[in-house]
Amino acid sequence: MAAPRKILVLDLGMQSLRMAEFSKTPEGGLRLLRGARREFLVDPALDTSRPEQIGIAVQEILKQWKLKSGEAVCVFPSHTVFTRVVPLDVPGGAAGNVDAIVRFEAHQNIPFPLEEVVWDYVTMGETGTGAVNVVFVAVKSDLLEAIAQAVSSSGLSIVSITVSILALYDAFRYAGIADSEAPTLLLDIGSRTTNMVIASPGSFFSRSIPSGGLAVSLAIAKDIHADLEEAERLKIARGSVGLGPGFEPPADPVEANLARVTRHSLLKTQADISRSLSYYRSTLGGKEPSGILLTGGMASMPYLSEFIQEKLQKPVGFWNIELETDKQSGGFSPSKETADFVEANPNNLGELVGGALELFPERRTLINLLPPSVLRKQNFARRLPYLATAAAVVIITLSAWYLFADYATKVTIQKIEEITQQSKQADAVTEKFRALQKKQDEIRKTSGELLKVVLLREAYPKIIAELAAKVPERFLWITDVQPAVEASSKNPVRNGGEKGGENSVKAVIVKGLYLDNPRQASVIDDFVTSLQSSELFVVEEKEMTKVITQRGSPSGEYWAYPFTLRIPLRTPIPNLP
Repeated sequence: MAAPRKILVLDLGMQSLRMAEFSKTPEGGLRLLRGARREFLVDPALDTSRPEQIGIAVQEILKQWKLKSGEAVCVFPSHTVFTRVVPLDVPGGAAGNVDAIVRFEAHQNIPFPLEEVVWDYVTMGETGTGAVNVVFVAVKSDLLEAIAQAVSSSGLSIVSITVSILALYDAFRYAGIADSEAPTLLLDIGSRTTNMVIASPGSFFSRSIPSGGLAVSLAIAKDIHADLEEAERLKIARGSVGLGPGFEPPADPVEANLARVTRHSLLKTQADISRSLSYYRSTLGGKEPSGILLTGGMASMPYLSEFIQEKLQKPVGFWNIELETDKQSGGFSPSKETADFVEANPNNLGELVGGALELFPERRTLINLLPPSVLRKQNFARRLPYLATAAAVVIITLSAWYLFADYATKVTIQKIEEITQQSKQADAVTEKFRALQKKQDEIRKTSGELLKVVLLREAYPKIIAELAAKVPERFLWITDVQPAVEASSKNPVRNGGEKGGENSVKAVIVKGLYLDNPRQASVIDDFVTSLQSSELFVVEEKEMTKVITQRGSPSGEYWAYPFTLRIPLRTPIPNLP
C-alpha cells in the first residue's frame, strides 16, 4: 500500500517562520507529523533581507529533519499581500459572468500596476443586497520571486501559495465554525497586522488592519527609551493588557507601565476593528457576529481577551484546533518535538492548517499566486514525462525503421523479381482484354443503334396518333410532322443514344393549314389547348405563345393559311440516324 502523501507548510510570518509537516489520516482528517519555528530579526528596516533569512531558516529545519526535498505550501503574511473584499453588482449574481467584470475592477481596486504584481481573485458568496463578494489578492512580483527562489533553493518544490486570511478562512471551515448560521468573528492578532475573518454559509468578510504586536513593541520601546529587541523581550516576558479604570494595576511598576502602554496602543486597533464591523453590517448587510475567537501570536498575552470583550461587548474565546499526531511515523519519533511545537503555538495553528488543506483540494480556497518562474518549472515538470516518452518513442521508432528498412530491402529485391515475371504474364493478359474491349465497344455501338431504331419505330406512330386524336374535326389539318433538330443533337450518338440525353429529340415541329372560317386562327388555339391534356406532349397554358411559332393572318385572298407549332415532348426520343 502506498504511503500517504505528505505536505510541508511554511507560515512566513513577520517575526518568525514556522514549518509543519502534515499528512492525511485514513478517516479523511489532518495529521500533524512535526513542526519547527525559527525567529527573525524584529527590526522592520531589515525587511529587505527577509528572503535570505527565510532561505537560511528553511535549510536549518530541513537539515534537522534530515529532509532533502518535498512539496511545500507557502502562506504569505497579510502585510506583504494586498487583500480587499469588494462587493460587485454582477448580472446573474455569482452564476453570472464575474470574470469579465473582475478584469476591469482589478485596475480600480489593486493600487499597483498590474504588470508589477501577481494577482488573482476568488468569489465568496453574496451580500445581503445581492452583490457578489469578490476577494482581490495581489503580491509584488519581485517579492514573490525572491521568496520563491529562497524556498526553492533549499530543495523544496512549491506547489501552492496562499495568504494568511484565506488560510485562516479555510481552517475556519475545516473546524466547522463557518457552518454556523450565526457568524463568528475570528481575530488573528499577529506581529504587523490584525486579520479579521467573518464567515457563515454564503457569507464572507475579511480585513487586514495594519496594527498588531509590533505596534505594541514600538510603543514600549519609545516609552522606556529602549531598542526594539529589548522592548520585544519585555513584552513577551512581562507584558499584559491593562484592564482600565476599576481594576488594580499589577503590583510591579514595570509590569504596570507595560500594561498601560499596551492598552493605549491596542485602543487604535480596537477602534479599527469596530469601524470594520460597522462597515460589514451597514454596507455589506452582514449579520452581527455572535462571538469572537482569538488566534495569532498576541492571542496568549494576559488579559487581551478581557480587553477585547470589554471594548466589543461580545463573548471572547480562543481558537484551538485539535490535530492528530503520530507517536512513530516515517522513521522518526515526533511525539516530543510535535508536543513542544503545539505547546509553543497554543492558539496559532490556523495558517498552518489552512495551508495543509492542499491535501484536500475540495476543502480549500483555490487561488493562484505562483510566480512565473515556479509556473514555468511546474509546466516543464508536467511535460517532462511526455517529453521523455516522446524521446523514447522516437528512438524506438528509428530503430524499428532501420530494422524494417534492412528487412524490406531484401524482401523488395525478391518481390521485384517475382513482379517482373508476373508483369510479363499480365501484359499478355492485358492484350487479350484490349481485344475483348474493342469487340465490346463495337457490340455496344451496334446495340445502341438497334435500340434507337426500336424506340423510333414506336415513338413516331404514337406522336401521329396523338396529334390525330387532338386535331379539331373542322377547319384545320396537319401537313407535316418532323423532329425539332437542336444544335447539340447534331453530335454523334454516344452510348446508344440515351433516353433524355443531349442527342435526343425534345420537341416536334407540326406544320399545317387552317381553313378560312368564322373563327379564323382561333382554331389553332383550340388545337394547342387540347394538347394540354396529352400524355405525350407538355403544353402549359402560360407557354402557349411559345408553342405557336407561325400563325398565318387571313387576308381573304386564299382559302387556307399556314401555321407552325413547336410542341415539347414529355419524354424525349432518340434522334433520327
